[in-house]
Amino acid sequence: MEKELQLTLPEWVFLDGNSHLGDTLENRVVLQHILSYTILEFFILDENVIAVNTTVKTKKFTYTNIYGDDERHLIVVLFSMADDADLDLIVDKSIEFYKHFMDWEDNSLIIEETSKDN
Repeated sequence: MEKELQLTLPEWVFLDGNSHLGDTLENRVVLQHILSYTILEFFILDENVIAVNTTVKTKKFTYTNIYGDDERHLIVVLFSMADDADLDLIVDKSIEFYKHFMDWEDNSLIIEETSKDN
């Protein structure tokens, strides 16, 4: 029986630098928007100062975690084939995608902690 391959890709993917060379991304959080070839990186803004080239598109945002704590973040566009108008929308959509991902991660931690207690 033949199985038809589905060769579609999701709109968003996290890049993973783990290979035989080690973790080449060194635990960096890098997201790609497949449709526009846009590659974005996320940083947590804490007491560390992040210097970014002023010609690079960035945006700061706040994520409120499930404990009610506000976490400040910075998104940096590393590469894109999108024009400026579309890129603004892609950046905003990527922030929403990332916030949903962090909600999912937080909920996974709670489920894991709860199952250890039982």
